[in-house]
Amino acid sequence: MDFKTKCKNARAIIVLTATLIAMLLNIKYERDIIDSLIILIIVLIVFYIIATVAIKLIDKIRLMEPKTKIDNDVKRNTDESGNNTVENAEES
Repeated sequence: MDFKTKCKNARAIIVLTATLIAMLLNIKYERDIIDSLIILIIVLIVFYIIATVAIKLIDKIRLMEPKTKIDNDVKRNTDESGNNTVENAEES
């Protein structure tokens, strides 16, 4: 199953949860309807952006190569050339 299909509803859940919390706080502090709507719109936009960035970051991190593979590639390059270059010494 693809990552995007697994996280299809994650953005909506994050945004709706934040909006619900903002709505409950607006009711608790008895704000005017216009002020409440402005706050809710701001919360919707901000948390939509945060959720989108978080999903993209998680996807990029998930697709990164594991560190052991990178270390093995550096060791293999050092063994093949017979000497340890400055770049390989810094990475080790």
